[in-house]
Amino acid sequence: MISACPAGEKILITLGGEAETEAGWRLERRTLQGEGYAVYTAEGFRSPESGIPPAAVRGDIVDPQTEGGEIYAYRCIRFDAENPQDADWFYSNWVRRGGEDAFGYTFGNYSAPGGHWGTVITPDDLRYTYLWGTDLRASNGQAFTDEQIQYFIDAGLSEMERRLDITIRKKRIRCNASARRLRKGVDYDAEEAPYDFRYSRIARYGLIKTRQKPIIRLHKLEILSRLAGCRDITASTVVDKTKGLLKLMERPLKPDETSSGIQTAIGMYGNQTMNPQLFYAVDYDAGFETSDDVPADLREIVAKTAAIGLLNVIGDGLLSGFSSSSLSMDGISESFSSTQSATSAYFGARIKEYKDDVDSWIAANKNKFGHMAIAAL
Repeated sequence: MISACPAGEKILITLGGEAETEAGWRLERRTLQGEGYAVYTAEGFRSPESGIPPAAVRGDIVDPQTEGGEIYAYRCIRFDAENPQDADWFYSNWVRRGGEDAFGYTFGNYSAPGGHWGTVITPDDLRYTYLWGTDLRASNGQAFTDEQIQYFIDAGLSEMERRLDITIRKKRIRCNASARRLRKGVDYDAEEAPYDFRYSRIARYGLIKTRQKPIIRLHKLEILSRLAGCRDITASTVVDKTKGLLKLMERPLKPDETSSGIQTAIGMYGNQTMNPQLFYAVDYDAGFETSDDVPADLREIVAKTAAIGLLNVIGDGLLSGFSSSSLSMDGISESFSSTQSATSAYFGARIKEYKDDVDSWIAANKNKFGHMAIAAL
């Protein structure tokens, strides 16, 4: 809907796409350090209090009023929209002029743009901090692009979610979303089946363990009954957000409400062999609200995981299949040896150090995000 990218000393803003409107767009801009948005007018971006009426924008536009060192974000809405709320706007990514200094969390000049989750680290964080001193240009002159680096960042984030058994990037999880005709990407991000109800477990513990954690917020918790319909118990539920636990302040059902007596009477081996036809329907958001909310130590481990994958690829690009060489002529000799071999990567020392850091951090912190796994035979 809206995107911004550097174009030399200017910034190119693309509007519309499939949602093009005849009325045009109202365009606004803010800086990273600023508190409010400036409005696009016939005289450029101006403060809303300037008295200059906004101008409708159609298609692409170039913003020439950028300053070195500043980082910008843009938002747009239909020009004829009345009383728009923050959620009605379309937001761009953060962007800076081409050729300016690096930006990211390690440089103290990045935060998640409005309406977007953001990125746990930026390509500049990886290039200039965690791969400091490493030339990301192959021996044949090819350079590693920001898009390629971002792929490794996203892969590192997914690997850390798997190893810690948590959700980092925010997900809107809805129960039976397809049956409710919810739109993926608009109303929800992931669909879950209902949770099984077991009266013996509820009577003893009074809690539900969600499939994904940490929890940002609980939207709805209902008991689904084949005979009695739905019962909403959201208001009487306490949420342990870090460990993904829903603690029930009141017992949801009595034994006779599960038709336990009838099942005991008619079942060959009692009610334990019959399906009570009860489930929990849970709608919740999991992960972290934005990339700004990710703990600093977890952010660093994701960065090191991404760096390991990059170093494996970059090492071959710099010295592919090269171990040592020597040259001698008329009594003068020169030799060169690298750490690379058939079984050792060019950046093997740094890769090993990063791997050790990641493994030791996971071993020390994994239980902080959930429960200790215990099995009995």
